Amino acid sequence: MEKTFAAAVAALLITGAAVLGLFAFSEKPEREAEIAEKTVSVSEPEPEKTVLGVFEGKLALFIGESPYPNIVYDFFVRNLPPEDQSRLFEGISVSSESELESLLEDFMS
Repeated sequence: MEKTFAAAVAALLITGAAVLGLFAFSEKPEREAEIAEKTVSVSEPEPEKTVLGVFEGKLALFIGESPYPNIVYDFFVRNLPPEDQSRLFEGISVSSESELESLLEDFMS
């Protein structure tokens, strides 16, 4: 009887290990796909928004979402024509350094 009981326990343990092994192997491709999906979703951060605008009456460059500028130019916006002042108070998006240089040259000359 003890041999039969031991054989039954051994058979149950072997069956349980086999089932767990199959379960582990069947989960692995799904888990790898999940990991791959997370890896693929990681991307380059978008460049921060750069805007030429006005801060305390002066021409200023804002980078990102901060209400405070990164650069304040020693140039009062009140010296510009009303159309330019209006554009600057709304904020002019800048997409490159050459575009920024061109805008600054236009406004400050």
